[in-house]
Amino acid sequence: MKDSPLRIERERQRREENRESILHAAEEVIIRKGCAAATMDDIARESAFSKATLYKYFPSKSELVFEILIHFFEDIRSRLAEIQAGPGGAREKLRRSVRMVLDFHEEKENISRVLMMDTAVVDVFRIFVSGRGASGPAAEQRLVGVLRAKRREVFVTAADIIREGIALGEFRPVDIPSALTFIDAALQGFVHNRAWLDGDRDPGEAADMLFGFILEGLGPGPESPKET
Repeated sequence: MKDSPLRIERERQRREENRESILHAAEEVIIRKGCAAATMDDIARESAFSKATLYKYFPSKSELVFEILIHFFEDIRSRLAEIQAGPGGAREKLRRSVRMVLDFHEEKENISRVLMMDTAVVDVFRIFVSGRGASGPAAEQRLVGVLRAKRREVFVTAADIIREGIALGEFRPVDIPSALTFIDAALQGFVHNRAWLDGDRDPGEAADMLFGFILEGLGPGPESPKET
């Protein structure tokens, strides 16, 4: 007897919830002990799953660590999709998206700092950033491919907000991929240079500042008035 669609969906949700729990537990352990010192036994205890169950989801610690990176992109895309499908115009959705990204980076600051001290993670990101995907071990190539796919999913969701704003006349017509590259560069640049800023900037103030900066490139100019 075949499983019903409802049963299959419930099983999928259960597995996804278990995966989320394990990943969050792994983050907590890695923050406390460091990437090298954290063990699968530690993560099993933190997640309240047996070690055998842990290995059903993640064959090794290195695989689990890389899944944390993949989950970062999944989490951002999920939050962005909620904003995109929510109320408000495109300008407000973009403002909320900027704030969401800043909040996310602040929320993940500790685990990101620890992961960036792990040589295996650094090597993968070096390949990811450089654009080299056809060299190196097969496992690294696979991970880089997945990371790029997840990043594209984020951009596809963000593109819907820009496209909506253009259609409504809230944004001027722009090349959407170029606009998203600009927005991403502005956000990443702010996050990575935050340590050099004088004092701690309020996240809401920072989001409003960046939002205003981005709109200088997206907002309709006098030559392209908003359509009514």
